[in-house]
Amino acid sequence: MRLSLATTATALAVSVVMSTVVFAQKTKTDAARASRAEATGSVNDSYNRCVSLARSRGYTNSDLDGNRASARNFVINCMRGKQR
Repeated sequence: MRLSLATTATALAVSVVMSTVVFAQKTKTDAARASRAEATGSVNDSYNRCVSLARSRGYTNSDLDGNRASARNFVINCMRGKQR
């Protein structure tokens, strides 16, 4: 009788601990996913702003779409914060 009671208590304790761990991991995963989504949006916004700045500085669509080194370097440096 004591053995079955101890086994049941142990199983219940393990179940509670595992559900707590799973809940904590899910919460962290959701926060990480939201953070990555925000960062991705931020990178896309930064890229679009830098392409607009490049166009206003005289780079053409063929420069930007043709992957010309000067236009590419301008956009990369802009995203790093080195262009004004």
